[in-house]
Amino acid sequence: MPQGCAIWTQEPRYAHDRPRQLAHPRILTTALISTMLLAGCLPDPKVGFDSPAPSKRLDAIVQASELEDDDSLVKLVEKLRSHTPAERMLAIRSLETRTGKTLDYHHAAPHWQRVAAYNRWVQYLQNLGMTLPDDMEPIEIPQDATPEGSGDETPMEEAQTQED
Repeated sequence: MPQGCAIWTQEPRYAHDRPRQLAHPRILTTALISTMLLAGCLPDPKVGFDSPAPSKRLDAIVQASELEDDDSLVKLVEKLRSHTPAERMLAIRSLETRTGKTLDYHHAAPHWQRVAAYNRWVQYLQNLGMTLPDDMEPIEIPQDATPEGSGDETPMEEAQTQED
């Protein structure tokens, strides 16, 4: 290296002469560790029929097939009204496991057929002498229900509120 050459021997004088850094390494390390800690501390949604996580609702339905209490049986029948076909399918399989019956409920059937089968399940629970929630009553089958499947446009929850 030649002596006397100011470029090689001196430190940069001005800030614009120094190489740029995005952030100080300590700041980056602190931000990374904080993010990792917060991600690990977030609560996992709990298993339950009303969980915001769909997978946790499905887990609750599957677990209910092994229970013997009345509350979970009522919740399974309520899940027959779900908008989600997977919830309906698991609910009827869990009910079949617990009771040995399906009462001709098919999770992928046209809406009016599911309503009729749901009404049979409500009647079944009433015949067992179970106390049902106030909002769990038989639903009127739509007037336009036909074997071709018309009447599917109104979900069960909306049909229930239209009666009131």
